[in-house]
Amino acid sequence: MQVEVTPEETAVLIRWKKRSDNHVLVRMKAEAVLYASEGVSISIIAKMVERTERTVLEWLAEWRATRMCSVLTGHAG
Repeated sequence: MQVEVTPEETAVLIRWKKRSDNHVLVRMKAEAVLYASEGVSISIIAKMVERTERTVLEWLAEWRATRMCSVLTGHAG
């Protein structure tokens, strides 16, 4: 499942992924969206972020619905 990410969103997601003071869930979601934007398979993304394929698919569906807000929602509160 490939998702569209603008250059501006990519820059923000990369910053979020690199920041150690961000909640780990924010970093994982940012990483998953970045991988998906490059066409990486769901199974590989799931392995990279250590989550189930179902979870990654949910994250990407949320991304399509709410974009950047989806990365900051949920347990990352």
